[in-house]
Amino acid sequence: MRIPNEKARAGDILIFKRSGFASAILSWLLQRFEPWWDRWGWHMAIIHNRTRLSGRTLGWWILESQGQGVGINWIPRRDFYKIRAYRRLNKKPTQSQLSSFKAKVEGCNYDVAVYFFTMLQYLILHFFNHPIPRLLDNRWTCWELCALFCREMGKPWQPLHRYPMITDFLEKGEK
Repeated sequence: MRIPNEKARAGDILIFKRSGFASAILSWLLQRFEPWWDRWGWHMAIIHNRTRLSGRTLGWWILESQGQGVGINWIPRRDFYKIRAYRRLNKKPTQSQLSSFKAKVEGCNYDVAVYFFTMLQYLILHFFNHPIPRLLDNRWTCWELCALFCREMGKPWQPLHRYPMITDFLEKGEK
């Protein structure tokens, strides 16, 4: 479920406003199959920790997968307008759970090849109603990373062997 950015806490999922030519084209194609989707967001990350001062959120330390791989980055409050926060988990993860997950994935490589397989799976699933199996490895896109996190915290949003889509997450988040 979408929540106000000020209320976001460790374990919540962030969706960043789409930017760039590639995401514009890919999101346009995806919207052909998911007309309800507004195409606003594309990148996803997990809040690892929130920094507050006098009750006001100053920013978040996030765990994300980008071209350099999986790592921790800082998002200051001034960039909140580019972000939508979602609470998927019923219970806030403990710092131990967050640290354990971070240790498992930090430093892993980004999965560029998965874009082809994700779109192929989506097309085959849409037209033939039969998914191709997802290869499980230690390379991650931002969507895969968030899907793994939610699965490990007890609230998966897609089957393990299916390539995750941002629309799958949003559809589950609105129910």
